[in-house]
Amino acid sequence: MIKLIHHYFRGRWREYYVKSHWHLVLDLSLTIVIIFLIAISMGLYFFRPIFPNFSIYNSPVVNLNNPPLVLDFFVDQTVISQEISVPLRISFKNNGTVSVNSVLINLNLHDDNFVLTKINLASSSVAVKLDGQELILDKVAGGEEGKIDLQVYFSIKNSSKRTIDWQAQSQYNFNRQLFKATKTLPTLKIAAKLNVTSGAYYTSPQGDQLGIGPVSPIVGIPTNYWIFWEVNSPSDFKDLIFGSRLPQGVELEAGRSLLSGEFSYNSSTRQLIWKVPEIKGEAGIYRLGFEVRIIPNLHQLGQVVPLLDASRYRAVDELTGKTVSGELSSLTSDLEADSFNSGQGKVINQ
Repeated sequence: MIKLIHHYFRGRWREYYVKSHWHLVLDLSLTIVIIFLIAISMGLYFFRPIFPNFSIYNSPVVNLNNPPLVLDFFVDQTVISQEISVPLRISFKNNGTVSVNSVLINLNLHDDNFVLTKINLASSSVAVKLDGQELILDKVAGGEEGKIDLQVYFSIKNSSKRTIDWQAQSQYNFNRQLFKATKTLPTLKIAAKLNVTSGAYYTSPQGDQLGIGPVSPIVGIPTNYWIFWEVNSPSDFKDLIFGSRLPQGVELEAGRSLLSGEFSYNSSTRQLIWKVPEIKGEAGIYRLGFEVRIIPNLHQLGQVVPLLDASRYRAVDELTGKTVSGELSSLTSDLEADSFNSGQGKVINQ
């Protein structure tokens, strides 16, 4: 090795240095510069001095238990209507000093009985894009915080299932790393529908005669009608109370058709009460029938006779614990529900 170096320098001495000393000066200068640069590099590497406005870049240290971007999801109401939509608020905050980029948020359902059909943007404190069911924030600057209000719509395949379990999946880029997280959202419960009807009949829907007496009603002659209350639902309810009052001039007869629950009548207040402890969604229709009688007088000539005051009901949805209530219109001798005798309720004279 030494002989090769000696041979190399002897060649350059004969070729360049003997002819001109400037070649020697140039080579010595370059050698000194190289040695100087090597010394500076080693000093910076080992001692790491800090100069104003100049420092070595250190990647931010990320605590995986406390990620830079905090996402929180809020649902004001967990019991939703049969239209199946819910307001969802997303709040976010970048606790770091470095921007978080390409924030993506997806909403997913656990049960294929429900489908997330649409997401509408109600309001937002930052620029946000909606791509189908995906929410996109291009950038969240260090220290930035804000909120996004959404309206989320669902469709349902089987109405007997009324519990929606869902989650939010998020991902974003920070310091050239991809962060992913999943948060379980509050369970949603769909309010049940209670189908309630009240009708007066002289002839049943099957064509059987139920009533007794003339139709239309005749002054001084009794006519008997049947009144039916019906309740059904695809879901379970409890503590149904159905009530009404008989108008003056209408009397409760002995005829009854009661398959479930308890029926009572208070003659002093003329109040009718039907109580059913449980209504099972798969049990079909719950029905109460009772017979009433009228004897029209001359003051009612040409008029429709009231048979039952407005009916009121209430029951408790077993899943949500919410009370469902309502009111049905009063019934008259015009028999709106009776397809055979409807419109024949005005009192006539013999």
